[in-house]
Amino acid sequence: MDQISAEIEPTVKSSDARFQSKDRVMAVPRKILIIQLRRIGDVLLSTPVIRALKTRFPKSCIAFLVERESADILTLNPYLDEVIVLERERYRNPFYSLRKIWQIRRRGFDLVIDFLGNPRTAYITFLSGAGRRMGYDVHWRRFYYNLLIKDDGRPKYSATHKLEALKSLGIDASDLRPDFLISEEARLFSQSLFQEAGVDPGKLIISLSPTSRRHFRRWHLERFARLADWLISRFQATVVLVWGPGERGVVEKVGGLMEQKPLISPETEDLFRLGAILQKCDLHIGNDNGTKHVAVAMGKPTLTIYGPQDPVNWTYPEPARHKFLKKKADCPDCDRMKHRCEELSCLDEITLEDVQGVFLQLLRDLEKGKEREVVEKIERLAVDQR
Repeated sequence: MDQISAEIEPTVKSSDARFQSKDRVMAVPRKILIIQLRRIGDVLLSTPVIRALKTRFPKSCIAFLVERESADILTLNPYLDEVIVLERERYRNPFYSLRKIWQIRRRGFDLVIDFLGNPRTAYITFLSGAGRRMGYDVHWRRFYYNLLIKDDGRPKYSATHKLEALKSLGIDASDLRPDFLISEEARLFSQSLFQEAGVDPGKLIISLSPTSRRHFRRWHLERFARLADWLISRFQATVVLVWGPGERGVVEKVGGLMEQKPLISPETEDLFRLGAILQKCDLHIGNDNGTKHVAVAMGKPTLTIYGPQDPVNWTYPEPARHKFLKKKADCPDCDRMKHRCEELSCLDEITLEDVQGVFLQLLRDLEKGKEREVVEKIERLAVDQR
């Protein structure tokens, strides 16, 4: 994926020892630490911040604190100088946590930005020794920071919200594209996979992700199977069922419910290989999960099926290329109760016909937008069906 700098107008030259922030003059940070633990999507949607910071402060050393499962996203990021990895399974060991905090403190960061804001990351930020500690203005944790990120309450794309937090540092960035660079080994892996499977590169290749760790984000598997059959019969497409650790049984069940034959991706030992598989596809359809965000980072149009989550927060704001389906349900206190919800009418009410209709609209919009490869494949299909 091409790397393009964020559109930033620095208030002073990057070589200056001090810079003008939103309401004060500050020293240019020598060492910056970004903290974003948790899942793939959370980390990917933080990468525009890395790019914006490096563009604004090119001489600063930028590090990122992340959990192991998402570390691959950052390994080849050209705007990062260091990736610090936390092993989630060792959190209960107090000596491990104290040792990590000590290692962070010894690095001498003078600016720490906490984009998670849970008790663990607030504690790490406070004990980092940094003179400037940025975090969310939430509950008692606000007292651990001295630069507060305030939420204006308006729904917006997660990456937008993170970039807006940088305005207090005098940074006004607008480039929301996530960065995820793929290794050459992963490219060769996906190339070999598609060749051995006999995938016709001249026809549509669509990745399908029916998985999610959260039950309230899972559309019905039998509907995914019927959708995949329709994509194959209607468009002569190759449907690639993608999955992550512990999810093979899900895609095998979808394959077993199908009348047509999909390509079930092999186990991918890292996120590079998942990204390389998605990069070989033309479009992506699936649940609201990390795979969708990887597809966006690979530059692929997406169609996402949502349960209780707010699509505005997690859908890339380019409606012609990134579409979603969500049905409103009359559920009291949905955000708090979704983890225990057993009915999930918001997902039940999304029919196969609903998804088919949005997919056809996506194709029409891609044709209008001159999405060259997709348009050529659709035109070729139309000629073959005459």
